Amino acid sequence: MSDFIKINSTGKKIQVNDSGDFIMLELKNTTFMNNLIILVKEFEAASGELSERLSRAENGSIDEASSVIAQAAEVCVNLAARTDEVFGAGTCRKVFGEQAPGIYEFADFFEQIGGLIQEYAKKQVELNEKVAKYKEKYSRRE
Repeated sequence: MSDFIKINSTGKKIQVNDSGDFIMLELKNTTFMNNLIILVKEFEAASGELSERLSRAENGSIDEASSVIAQAAEVCVNLAARTDEVFGAGTCRKVFGEQAPGIYEFADFFEQIGGLIQEYAKKQVELNEKVAKYKEKYSRRE
């Protein structure tokens, strides 16, 4: 007989489409969370730059608009690859379907993920408070 251990999963399974596909949010995994934060910062920087260029191109030429659209497509390809790196291969296909996601779809995705993380953090704070009360109550008995 071999030794065996099993560590409780730290992930939160999230259904991402009507077909029943899931992704995992590894909320207690500091590497995952760090990579997610970096990804969101990359998204924010890229979307800010695109927004700025788009506002300048609104009164510009077709060539300028075409350049902004090409940059947006490149940004979204890179975001899709990075999203799959952080969440796991196939994440973008599961979340966005077969079409290439646009910047607004990524914004919606990150906003929803952020809401789930905030909900989890709130529950962790409540749990930590309960544990602290329990420890305080029973440590006085000694």
